[in-house]
Amino acid sequence: MDAEWILVATAPILLVVLWLMRKKLSATKANGEQSLGGLVEVIDGFFRSLELVQKNLESLIARAEGMEHRLQSLMLHTGVDKREQYTAAALLLAEGHEADRVASMLNLPAAQVQLIRDLQQVTAREKRVTTQARNEESFSKEITRPSKPAAVQEKTAARPILLVDMIKNAANETMVSDGQLSRLEGANA
Repeated sequence: MDAEWILVATAPILLVVLWLMRKKLSATKANGEQSLGGLVEVIDGFFRSLELVQKNLESLIARAEGMEHRLQSLMLHTGVDKREQYTAAALLLAEGHEADRVASMLNLPAAQVQLIRDLQQVTAREKRVTTQARNEESFSKEITRPSKPAAVQEKTAARPILLVDMIKNAANETMVSDGQLSRLEGANA
């Protein structure tokens, strides 16, 4: 009986202890699950931020590669390419396009395109002045000295036309293309 009595007296205590242990285990499981859930959220946030950093780095790398490509293309352009651009700018300006538009079309600085336009205007003025001077000079030469056909007409009018002169003229006209004119004139001189 003593054993039964001890068993009956300790049984409620054992039940309370088991109940408390079970409660404590379930509380630790809940706390563990909460801490595990918080840890999962922290890890997810960390990986999301890593993905954002990776995307930012990829965009920076792409921009750097683009800048490197542009720099290489600028370095590879020789003076010939630039000359072609400036020639194209001069032609477009001569056609009447605006300097700013030409600069944007050819990717040239606007100040340089404006310089090309100024140079065109200066050279156009110089051409006009030179052409006027030449015209005046040639006009004054025409007035002062008679034309060659007129001088030939004066010579022929002063002397009678001979049969020999007619034969020379006919021979000269047929042999001009063969280069024999100088030989014939040299023989008669």
